[in-house]
Amino acid sequence: MRGRFITFEGIDGAGKTTIIHRIGPELKKRGHRVVITTEPTRTWLGDAVKKSYDDDVGPLAETFLFLADRARHTTQIRESLARGATVICDRYADSTYAYQGARLRGVVDEPIRWLRSVSAPAVLVPDLTILIDVPPRLGLRRIAGRKRKIRFEREAFLTLVAENYRELARSRRFARIDGSRSAEDVARDALEIIDRRLGRRGH
Repeated sequence: MRGRFITFEGIDGAGKTTIIHRIGPELKKRGHRVVITTEPTRTWLGDAVKKSYDDDVGPLAETFLFLADRARHTTQIRESLARGATVICDRYADSTYAYQGARLRGVVDEPIRWLRSVSAPAVLVPDLTILIDVPPRLGLRRIAGRKRKIRFEREAFLTLVAENYRELARSRRFARIDGSRSAEDVARDALEIIDRRLGRRGH
């Protein structure tokens, strides 16, 4: 039986990684075979994406590096789903639509529509996408202590990204959670949404 594909999205500082690592063990207790993964991936392709942040290769080149990383990653996700796993991904295609959609303003017409079109061959539509929604100022406050900063981490830019996420979240596969609360509360809500949307039984 095919597994389920769940993605977590949100701006920097939303708390996605923290929440994923809280709910993963709980889903395992409920009988799910859980695979946790992330984008950019921990491969040379993902490293190329991260290097593009530092080198500022431009929004178009950056976009195609993301797509190359995702094409390989999607193949791996499909393989895990075919084995019946519940795959939980920390960022996926919607991150590209939200972030690169902001980066590509004025570079291409209708950036999100363009990104969806060029991404289509390399994207698997998730069964459920959970958007952890936080104000950009709070997100930046949470990550203020990070040693490595990237140029995406600016309030004006993250405000555009948050707007893109809210537009994307009009899709029925999305569920929005108020991420300004405690990690315990957000994780509880995420589990309730997964149970309600996808069922409690593991595969």
